[in-house]
Amino acid sequence: MTTTKKSENLVRVCAVAELSPGNVTRVDTQPPIAVYNIDGEFYATADWCSHDKSSLADEGFIEDGQIECGWHFAKFCIKTGAVTAPPASTPLSTYAVEVHDDAIYVAVPD
Repeated sequence: MTTTKKSENLVRVCAVAELSPGNVTRVDTQPPIAVYNIDGEFYATADWCSHDKSSLADEGFIEDGQIECGWHFAKFCIKTGAVTAPPASTPLSTYAVEVHDDAIYVAVPD
């Protein structure tokens, strides 16, 4: 489990049962955050593709632990945010995810 830093707020994403393995949901924070369920483990990245600001949660495709942008097909590692295929060259920001009382929370910076 990840510990939230003092400069972060926990934002409730959804119930664990609402985000099944292999799926992603968008959290309407500023900036938006994408939260993923990869084989029962939860991860969070920036929702916007760093190449051209398309929503990864709304238009992306998950495969082999990566999210592929639906616009120009850039790929990112969901666990680390690292770019795994161009045209993107800037990694995605990542965020801590916690599970409490069967709900998923993401740590959002103040």
